[in-house]
Amino acid sequence: MPPSQIIRITAEQAQPALSPAQKKFNGLIKKIDVQKKLLAEWKESLVRCQQDALTKLEPLRKTFSEHQAEMALLLDRLFTSHKFTRKEQQKLSYLICEICDELISAHQRDDLKPLYNKHSADDFDLQAQEAEGMATDFLKAMMEDAFGIELSDDDLELDRRDPQGAAERLAGKIKQRQEQAEAAVTRPRRKKTAKQLAKEAREQEEAAQVSKSIQAVYRQLVADLHPDREPDPAERERKTELMQKVTVAYGNKDLLQLLELQLAVEQIDQGKLNSLAGDRLKHYNKVLQSQLDELREEIRLMDMQVRNMLQLAPFDVLSPRRLPLMLKNDIRTMQNEITRLEHDLRQFQDMRQLKQWLKGYRIPEPEIDPFFGGMPLFGFK
Repeated sequence: MPPSQIIRITAEQAQPALSPAQKKFNGLIKKIDVQKKLLAEWKESLVRCQQDALTKLEPLRKTFSEHQAEMALLLDRLFTSHKFTRKEQQKLSYLICEICDELISAHQRDDLKPLYNKHSADDFDLQAQEAEGMATDFLKAMMEDAFGIELSDDDLELDRRDPQGAAERLAGKIKQRQEQAEAAVTRPRRKKTAKQLAKEAREQEEAAQVSKSIQAVYRQLVADLHPDREPDPAERERKTELMQKVTVAYGNKDLLQLLELQLAVEQIDQGKLNSLAGDRLKHYNKVLQSQLDELREEIRLMDMQVRNMLQLAPFDVLSPRRLPLMLKNDIRTMQNEITRLEHDLRQFQDMRQLKQWLKGYRIPEPEIDPFFGGMPLFGFK
């Protein structure tokens, strides 16, 4: 039975209306239940989609890249063995370079570098070095202008070997510089007043009481469920399983799960829930609010992770149910691209059809990054 149907304070004849704290307790339980289900949906959907992407989408991408390589080699052979006008040669060379650039950069097809160099005015490796140099100079200038941080060549060499570690080190340097800047302009703090000190003391005491409340639930469960005190083997196994759940829930500060376990082992009943003391209920509500905030943050981070992985814009609609649909669409699109490319490979065997296709083809304007350069990915139209 879902938690929201089990853990709930209900009104009694002696107290027909729930207090604000009791209403808040019920509301928090309901919200936590919703967030838990949403998080479980996210995890299940993400795992399933990652498996399908590995077993269904990746083989299609590999097939597509192999067909792209076939196309580049075919166009090169035709370029060498047949006569083309100057404009046709430019189009063929452009297409070959675009395909090779994508395959070398995205699929590590270094064997295609000679083919790229043959049809390009530049050497691929030299071009890559120049682009990397521009990116390095831009990064150095940006870090020095924005944060006053000077990056050495050794720092940048480490960046290439360990991009994730480099990002963490860079973030650490930025944070350190910001702290230094703040410390330089921060005025000496005034001595705290007696009222401020008293407030801090109350808050610390409140936090200690909140912690004790969840510890009390944990200890009650441990006292009843400790498997070492159970002589019956079957019951010992059941209690071992329950104790594992108790330990995990306590480690996660999952008060809702602990209360559910208390109900399951009959440590509490509806009457005890309805008559929770005001202070205990207040402490429970603080724990539940914290648990709700953590769940929401975990879901937010997962949403952001998936968006980054799929390169989605912040305003794009995303949900656990939509994720498999997006993957199916990617699979269908890749299948269509493979079919289209296979058709082009057959069509271009006929010189008349190739020349007719080239006649209608226009070399697109390059989409150059204002800082690092770059070209659009190739796709036959």
